[in-house]
Amino acid sequence: MRTFNPMTDSCRRVITVRPLLRSKVRSLLAHSLLLMTAGSICGCGEGGSSVFVSGQVSQDGVRTPAEIQIEQLNADGNRVGRSVTAYADEQGEFSASIEPAAGVSSPLECRLVVRVSKVSSSGLPTALDENARPEKATRLRRVIRNNDSLNFLLTR
Repeated sequence: MRTFNPMTDSCRRVITVRPLLRSKVRSLLAHSLLLMTAGSICGCGEGGSSVFVSGQVSQDGVRTPAEIQIEQLNADGNRVGRSVTAYADEQGEFSASIEPAAGVSSPLECRLVVRVSKVSSSGLPTALDENARPEKATRLRRVIRNNDSLNFLLTR
């Protein structure tokens, strides 16, 4: 009669099970890679990937807080998709991520509205205060690509 030896008998079980697990894991990884590759080739969702922009706003050579509104435009110059609003801090620095509208790909044709807005005594930028007018406002039309740096140099 044979007795159970935990060292040799359990090792045999592990050895026979590991190749089976390895093949399942390899199969799962292969299928995952195939799906990710197909998704990146075909593209998912209605619009393209997000477009990231950053930059600075200066007025008369001094960095300043501001509100930057970014609106996507179609070929006819009409607004499409969602607009994005970014706020430049006390150093005039801002960043924004734009989701392209359905059927629109990078580079994006955009309308930019820049409103210089000093911080009021309440601590809010004047752009957020409905009773205060911006110090300076300007409107531009630009083509924006991913990772563009937008630097606005405004004068009074």
